[in-house]
Amino acid sequence: NYWKGKKYIRAIASDVDGTLLSSGQSIHARTLRAVMRAIHEAYPHTNNGDDDNLNTDATTTPTRIRRIQHFFPATGKSKAGASSSLGPQLSPLISSCPGVYLQGLYCVDAHGNIIFEKKLPQKAIEAAEDLVEEFGISIMGYDGDELYTTEFTEVVRSLSEYYGEPPCKFVFADTGIDDDNIIENNDANDNKQRLNKKSPLKLAQHSPGMHKILLMDPDPEKLTTIIRPRLEQLAQIHGVTVTQAVPTMLELLPGGCSKADGVARVCRALGIDPGKELLAVGDAENDVGMLELAAIGVAVGNACEMARGAADFVMKEESAEGGAGLALEMFALEMMK
Repeated sequence: NYWKGKKYIRAIASDVDGTLLSSGQSIHARTLRAVMRAIHEAYPHTNNGDDDNLNTDATTTPTRIRRIQHFFPATGKSKAGASSSLGPQLSPLISSCPGVYLQGLYCVDAHGNIIFEKKLPQKAIEAAEDLVEEFGISIMGYDGDELYTTEFTEVVRSLSEYYGEPPCKFVFADTGIDDDNIIENNDANDNKQRLNKKSPLKLAQHSPGMHKILLMDPDPEKLTTIIRPRLEQLAQIHGVTVTQAVPTMLELLPGGCSKADGVARVCRALGIDPGKELLAVGDAENDVGMLELAAIGVAVGNACEMARGAADFVMKEESAEGGAGLALEMFALEMMK
């Protein structure tokens, strides 16, 4: 009865961290199988016969699974970070999919062509950096798959070491030395010698601009009770937006942009009506709009209250228990009756 009056799902958009991946950055076997099945059905050229559960018999083509035409990640991560964190089996497949990256600020089609991108105004970045200096917290900026910081703190390092993002580096005014060699996982003494030759700049001085900024601290309560109210004030002044996906990180985005907006743009480019043909799966505050936009929005069992409230259905199973994979099976991969 739940699906009565709804069209069949033709596209799937899924968050990555906390949804496809558990809090330990691992993917459950059931979720892995379901995502591979969805991608192989949507993009048959990706199927090299490695999916034993995929029914490719031509006589069964009219079954529900053949209706899936698109699968794409919708994440706050960079494209490189999402691909890396999903592991060796999914990483090459994701490159054949459209994608919503950096909270909807960088959207691509299945061929890697940019559908949409937008960057923060410089004044907003400057104000965020002033806030960082005032409270002694960490900051990091995204310019596509390039990540920049002003200090290699533990929470900054966690982005690459734990979450699978590309290593961060500093912003410099010239190319007197190889800037790419001054990255977070290089030898500290070598970095110090290089930094003595020229000083890193602030993120606002990165001339190509930044898609988004992360304000980070190991203390989630500090971010919630002290930093976020100030960041919200800053955002209102500069016409930008604040969201959160991870307790230790606040995200500053260009105004009028969100993961949901990115999903809508990708769906439009794909000829998908998200209100009738999209399944969305998520777990966090930044997934709320996407879950509301979709014909069927599903929150995994570990989802926050905001995501649960926005979802049409909440799984009992958490991401670590294959909740996302089960959601794909229930709401998209099997025939709706």
